[in-house]
Amino acid sequence: MKTVIITITHGGIVRNMLRSDVFKILKSNKNLRIILAVLPLTEVFKNKSFAAEFEGKNVVVENLPFKLNIVERVLRKMAEVVFFNINYVETDKIREMMLKKKKYSRYLLLKLVKKILGKDRNLIGALERLDMFLFKYKCKRYKDLFEKYNPSLIFSTDFLCPYEWGLIKAAKRYKVPIISMIANWDHLTKGRLPKSDKVIVWNDFQKRQLIEYYDYNPSDILVSGIPHLDYFVREKDKFLSKKEFLKSIGAPTDKKLITYTTAPVTGSPFEQDIIEIICKAIKNGEITHPSHLHVRFHPADYFNRYEKLKKFENIITFEKPGKSVSGTRYEWCPSEEDMLHYVNLLSCSDVLINVASTVTIDAAAFDTPIVNIAFDGYEKREFVESNARYFHYTHYSNIAKSKGVKIAKNADELIKFINMYL
Repeated sequence: MKTVIITITHGGIVRNMLRSDVFKILKSNKNLRIILAVLPLTEVFKNKSFAAEFEGKNVVVENLPFKLNIVERVLRKMAEVVFFNINYVETDKIREMMLKKKKYSRYLLLKLVKKILGKDRNLIGALERLDMFLFKYKCKRYKDLFEKYNPSLIFSTDFLCPYEWGLIKAAKRYKVPIISMIANWDHLTKGRLPKSDKVIVWNDFQKRQLIEYYDYNPSDILVSGIPHLDYFVREKDKFLSKKEFLKSIGAPTDKKLITYTTAPVTGSPFEQDIIEIICKAIKNGEITHPSHLHVRFHPADYFNRYEKLKKFENIITFEKPGKSVSGTRYEWCPSEEDMLHYVNLLSCSDVLINVASTVTIDAAAFDTPIVNIAFDGYEKREFVESNARYFHYTHYSNIAKSKGVKIAKNADELIKFINMYL
C-alpha cells in the first residue's frame, strides 16, 4: 500500500480538497493510504467531528509537526527578496508603496536589504542550500512521521503556510516526491514557491508565471481549473428555486437580490460605508427596482464594524460563512451544507458586488452580473490606501482589462451599474 500525505491547513483547502471529488476518488483507492496533515493549533481541527467526518479505513488525520524557527524564516525571506528583485511584479511594487506610507523605517530597511542582496539567482540557490544544511538538525523532528507512514508522495496544498515549509524540506531530505498546488490565484505573487517536482495550477496565466518566474518545465505543470468550481456542477440537482432560497435567507421573494461579499477588515476597512450607500439608495429609490441587500461576510471579517447598518433591518440581511468567522481564516471550515448554500447564493443573486475578490470568478461561473468597488465610501483616499489599488495587482489586472465586470469608481457609478444589471 502506498501512502500520500496531504496538507490541510485552513478552510479554503477543506473546500478545495476534502469537499471535491478528488478526495473521494483517492479515498476509494483501497491500495492508497491518505494522511491528512492538519494544523495542530486551530479549534476546527481539534474538534473531534473533523476527524470523525474524514477519517476512514485508509484515511488518518495527523498534526503537522513544526513551524519554522527564526533563522529559517530569515533565510526564506532573503531568498524571497532576491526572487522578487528579479521578478518585480506590480503587486510587489504596490506593497512597497504601502509599506513606505505606513512604516517608513521598515520600508528603508527593505530597500537596503534589496540593494545588498541584488538580483543574482545563484544567491537563491546558495540560501536554499544553507537552509537545508541547517535544517538537517531539525529534520529529526519529522522522523516519526516519515518512518511511521513511509510516504510515497507529499501533496502540499498551500505553500504560503509556514507549517508546510518544514514538511517540504523534510520530504527533500527523505527523498520523497513533492506535488504543490497553488491554492489561490494571487499566491504566486504573494510569496515564493518552494521547488516541487510537479505543480498544479488554476489556469494558463499561473502556468506562464511558473515558467517565467521559476523556470519550470511546462510538462511539470498541470492546469486543473479551479478545484471548488467542480462543486458548482456536481450539485446542480440540489439547487433551490430562487423563491425557496430567498425565503431561506430571510429576504422578500418579490424583490431583486443584491449580494455584497466583504473583504477582510485589514484589506478593505471602509466597506461598512459602501454598504450603507447601497442601503440608502434602496431606501430613497435611487435603485429603481425594489431590491433587498444580502451581505455575506468574509471569514476574516469582524462584525462590529457593521453595527450602524442595523437601522436598515428591513432592507438588509447578513450571513456568516462556515463554522466560524474571526480574525483568522484558519477557523473557517465549510461543510457540505455551507458549500451548497454558497452556490445557491451565487446562482440566485441578481447582481453581486465585491471589492476585488475570488468571488468575482465564482459569480462569473453562473453568469451572475458583477460590480467591483474601486472607491472607499464617503472619503477619497490615497491610492496606497484605496480599494482602487487592487485593480493594478498582477493577478487581478486581467479581470480589470477583460471588461467582464463593471468597476465602480464612485457611488454614482455603483448605483448606475446596479440599476443597469437589475
